[in-house]
Amino acid sequence: MMDISTLEALKPMLISFQTLALLVLFVGIVWWAYSKRRKGKFDDAANSIFEEEQGGQRRQGTEQDRAGANKK
Repeated sequence: MMDISTLEALKPMLISFQTLALLVLFVGIVWWAYSKRRKGKFDDAANSIFEEEQGGQRRQGTEQDRAGANKK
């Protein structure tokens, strides 16, 4: 069984490993988000709020309903 002095000796190495792992995760997420393969999908999602709804009918409801305050 490990005693406290062994854990204290390993602490800087574990902190360094955690920092490195989080840095790699961050770089991976940024790479994924800005990859050219995803650009079309993200552009479509960004512009979807400007598209007309199908059938040309606008959704009816109060301003509060449209904001999602009365969502069930």
